[in-house]
Amino acid sequence: MNPFEVHIPTRIYFGEEKAANFFDRLHDYGTHAFIIIGGGSVKRLGFLEEVTSHLEKRNMEFTLFEGIEPNPHAQTIDKAAALGKENEVDFVLALGGGSVMDASKAIAGLIHDSEKEIWPFVLGEPKHKTMQGALPVATIPTTAATASEVTPHAVISNPGVKGKSPVSYPFFKPSASWLNPAYHTSIPLETTRDGASDILSHVFENYLLGGNDSPPADRYSEGIMQTVIETLPLVEKDPENKALRGQLLWSSTMALNTMQVAGRKLFAFIMHNLEHALSGYNPDLAHGRGLAILYPAYFKWLMENNRAIDRLALLGEKLFSIDSVSQDKAAVEFITRFENWLNENGLYHRLSDVNIPESDFDEIADYAIKVYGGGNPLDAAGPMNKSDIIEVFKKTEEQV
Repeated sequence: MNPFEVHIPTRIYFGEEKAANFFDRLHDYGTHAFIIIGGGSVKRLGFLEEVTSHLEKRNMEFTLFEGIEPNPHAQTIDKAAALGKENEVDFVLALGGGSVMDASKAIAGLIHDSEKEIWPFVLGEPKHKTMQGALPVATIPTTAATASEVTPHAVISNPGVKGKSPVSYPFFKPSASWLNPAYHTSIPLETTRDGASDILSHVFENYLLGGNDSPPADRYSEGIMQTVIETLPLVEKDPENKALRGQLLWSSTMALNTMQVAGRKLFAFIMHNLEHALSGYNPDLAHGRGLAILYPAYFKWLMENNRAIDRLALLGEKLFSIDSVSQDKAAVEFITRFENWLNENGLYHRLSDVNIPESDFDEIADYAIKVYGGGNPLDAAGPMNKSDIIEVFKKTEEQV
């Protein structure tokens, strides 16, 4: 096994019954909460009222900011941070999906550092890696997808430059997170599917490129993938089942808490790099949907370039019980079986289906190389240059 470091400072409260413990914990972070929400579904469903009631019972103040977009905009984050600073909030409380949680981390950093704009701090911009700290962040995730409830990452979009880029710091990791499956039973089917795709991507990424040095990480990752593959179709049939929703929610958290990579070689999250370039170009593209589109094309590109074939074959064995004397055949069969799963679960599409035509591939590939490669080819267990990225994009058009 390769050397590694794991630090998971987030105190996790799982289950509807853990509400009191979570809200009692918030007193450690201050008495004035800055609640961040998205487009309003948490208000309509009564979640916001429930949260504010818990705060009021504990004599805690709150300021509310509403309107974080899917693929949160830098300009909206800047506006929220200004409001939080004006009201002298003590900590940030994210009530929403991955976009709300990501935005909340960036807001907490801007308020702490008395900065006005987040975009200069993202990867590829002049102030990258210069933030000094953040207010405490607590999260209540309402989707099972990004695992932002335990990660140090925030992914920010800027429609003005058709860009999307991360900002990451250890101090962005939430201090406490309440995982309540009861808040997930009303998630729309399309959002549920996109979230499941995102969960899978977090374990697929390093599993494929990280090598064979950590069997514990392999078995851990396979368990998460198997759970998602088996559970999503069940949730589609019984969306209000809290037990099934809880399985997806906990799988989401487990998929990106660093345990899934421990002991392997570390590589960049290639599919995430490509998808961020795509959804930065088209902010209406949900992150999980973009990843689902890329899966088969990326897997086939790896095979054609003689990379990770043994790992693709291992996925075939572990996830679909594929038994073949040939790694190549097992890998091909895995891709076919996974394509079928995507198709059966409404996740099999082309880039042209989400309003990204082939004429735009060149510009998007340029952005991926510039931001995620620092002007150099991406490292996908070997160089992945601009023409390779365009090739992957073109392969998605074969998916019918």
